[in-house]
Amino acid sequence: MNIQKVGVIGAGAMGSGIAQKIAQEGIPVIMVDIKDTFVQKGIDTIKNTLSDGVKRGLFTNEQTEKILNRIRGTTNINEVEDTDLIIEAIFEDMNVKKDLFQRLSTVCKEKTVFASNTSSYSITELAASSNRADRFIGLHFFYHPVKNRLLEIIPGKKTSQQTISLVSTFSILISKIAIHVDDAPGFTVNRFFVPWLNESTRLLEEGIANIPTIDDIAKKVFKISIGPFELMNITGIPIAYHSTVGLGNKLGEFYLPSQCLKQQFEKQKNWDLKGEIDPLKIEVIEERLLGTVFIVACSLLEEKVSSIEDIDRGAKVGLRWSLGPFEMMNKYGIKRSYEIVTEIVKKYPLLKMPLILKQKYEQNKEWTFTYVDHEIKNNIARIRINRPEVMNAINEEVISQLDKQFTAAEKDSHVKAIVLEGAGKAFVAGADIQYFIKKIEKNKIDEICLFTRYGHEVLNKIDTSKKLVIVKLDGLALGGGAEIALAADTIIATEKGSIGF
Repeated sequence: MNIQKVGVIGAGAMGSGIAQKIAQEGIPVIMVDIKDTFVQKGIDTIKNTLSDGVKRGLFTNEQTEKILNRIRGTTNINEVEDTDLIIEAIFEDMNVKKDLFQRLSTVCKEKTVFASNTSSYSITELAASSNRADRFIGLHFFYHPVKNRLLEIIPGKKTSQQTISLVSTFSILISKIAIHVDDAPGFTVNRFFVPWLNESTRLLEEGIANIPTIDDIAKKVFKISIGPFELMNITGIPIAYHSTVGLGNKLGEFYLPSQCLKQQFEKQKNWDLKGEIDPLKIEVIEERLLGTVFIVACSLLEEKVSSIEDIDRGAKVGLRWSLGPFEMMNKYGIKRSYEIVTEIVKKYPLLKMPLILKQKYEQNKEWTFTYVDHEIKNNIARIRINRPEVMNAINEEVISQLDKQFTAAEKDSHVKAIVLEGAGKAFVAGADIQYFIKKIEKNKIDEICLFTRYGHEVLNKIDTSKKLVIVKLDGLALGGGAEIALAADTIIATEKGSIGF
């Protein structure tokens, strides 16, 4: 089954953004809301966003017209009858969502897959309200859906593998970086992001520092452009408050909103961002915010909600942090990270030290990451370089893992052909510049030379392989990526594929 038409229910900020993104990628969309004024507002929002894109040189007027022609706004829900995928993006009310899916079950054809953009409700529970639990899944987009590349894919307990595969392909078609998440409270990103916001308000409540100081230190520690209080003002304090209430009701007291956040929500006012920054407060703020993120991230991994790679990817792509939680733990060192979390556990006695972090501390081992995936199906080995957040840029670890997976496929007598591909919008966009910068800063030029030689050895292995090697080129192949592609026997390229040096 191919996705040739999509229905989006809800024309608000998220719904209109999702509709626009899908239409931008060439797929027709039916956008539905309950009133003509809501539909028109959604269309106007899309037009304004596209107009800004034209001014910035992202689109031409002709492209904008084609995108708008792919979007049909309507109040008639029956018009989504023959869509291949429905994405629900209405306000967060479980009963209203259930009623909607019950109605859609009578409107849509049997083939139609249902998806919810909910950020807080159980996908399994929502699926039970439809007549197709096997064709029901969570697709959690992040604001703004046109600009934010992250997509959480959340199967329910009865979601079929065929449905998971279908929406995984869909995520590629609409140029999203997808992470796979279990159906758990907060899914992955909100599970640690919302407590991070909440802990910021606790620091204020306890009188440890004022808002400008907390925002400034958070920006420096996480290398972000907007601090937690400014961010809450932009996205809306009610969203932060309701998210903490939702998580707290399901996961316990640590996740419940601070009194400070609750009071600000009740005032219906934004945070006052004015004041002097106190640089002497950096250590306590840094450790409280890091400790909150570290303990929740480790709990996610321990509960098998998501993989270490997808948790970090969610932070870097969805929140635009420079490093994910596990990369940050490696940066600070496992010993110090363990000590930081120990202090969080002391402060919040209902929390427990994650066993997985305790084991890393006792072994004095860093977290390790898998950047190259390998699967064999129908005697074909598919090797995928999976660092979409940096366009699959290659460094020592990526080349080493590529070598290991390629060698394993080459030695497997059942494998008749090897397919190399990249996750996201690039095949491989060359070498990881940060790798070279760090080596140069440490005056380790000899290690760069060794890495380059090793890379050539791997290229030679691909070039001289006795098995058929195919490169699936569905994006950019630059520099070292072009060299990998040209070492293969065959390149199969889509319209998005390109090679350059």
